[in-house]
Amino acid sequence: MTFKHFVSLQTRVVVLCATLVFTGLWAAPLTPVRADKPPRVEDIVERVIAVYGSRAAIYAVQRNGTLRALVKFVAPNSSAREGKSVTKFIRKPKLENDLQMIELELPGTKYTIGYDGKDTWAIHDGEVQEPGKEAVRAFHSAHEHSYEALLRYKENEGKLEYVGSTKLGTLEMDIVDLILPSGARTRYEISRKSGHILYANYEEKATPEAEPVKYRLYFKGFRYTQNTLVPYEIQVFQDGKLVEERKLVEVIFNVQLEEKNFKAENANKPAEAAVR
Repeated sequence: MTFKHFVSLQTRVVVLCATLVFTGLWAAPLTPVRADKPPRVEDIVERVIAVYGSRAAIYAVQRNGTLRALVKFVAPNSSAREGKSVTKFIRKPKLENDLQMIELELPGTKYTIGYDGKDTWAIHDGEVQEPGKEAVRAFHSAHEHSYEALLRYKENEGKLEYVGSTKLGTLEMDIVDLILPSGARTRYEISRKSGHILYANYEEKATPEAEPVKYRLYFKGFRYTQNTLVPYEIQVFQDGKLVEERKLVEVIFNVQLEEKNFKAENANKPAEAAVR
C-alpha cells in the first residue's frame, strides 16, 4: 500500500473526513439530470456554507486544529493494514498556503509528511527525507480537492458551475463543479435535504501522458464540533475500488499551534497544546 492512498484522504482536513458504504456505485456512475430551471449555483453553495457553520464561524473556529483518526488501507488483494493518524493544520487566507502535517503510524513504521509554507518534507521512521514527486502531488492534490475547498471557494477565487441534479433512491442531490485558479476541478454531490456534501469526485494523472486515476470520496457521520459541521468518517475509492477508510476519534479546532512546528526539524517534537 503506497502512501499516496493515505494522503488522498486530506480533505483534508482533514482532515482528511467521512462516508457511507456504496461499493459498486462508481461502476454504475450517477447520471446528471438537467433541471428545467437550474438553481443559482452560488445559492446552493452559500446554503452549504451556512449548514457547515457559516463562513465567519468556519474561519474563526477552524483557523487551525488537530484531528486524530483510525485509518485502514485496503490493498488490491483485499488485505488491509490498520493504524492511526494525526493531522495538524494552520489555515492561511489561500488554500495553497495552508500549513499541514500528517503523521501516520502503521504496524512497524511511522511516516510523516508536511508543508511549512515553503517546502514539502517527509520523515520515515525518524529519518528526514525528500518525499517523491508522487507523494508530494498526492498530498497537495488531496487538499485542493477536499470538501473544505468548496466551503472556501470565494476566498480562493474558485469558479462554480452547476452540472445538474440526480437521485439516489429518494435522495435528491445537486451536482456542482468547483474549478480553482490552478485548474483543479472537483465535482461535489450535495444533498438538497440536508445541505451536506456527500461525495467529492476528481481525477489525477501521475504524468501528463498517463491515464487519469478517478477518486471518489464519500462522507458520513456528520457531527457539530465547536459549532461547525464535520464529517467523522470517510471512504476513498480509487477507480471504483475501496482503498481507504478513516474514522475521526478526536477533533479539536482553535488550538495553540506554532508555525515553527510545521518544519521538518521540529516535526518529531511538536508541543501538544490545550484548547484556548
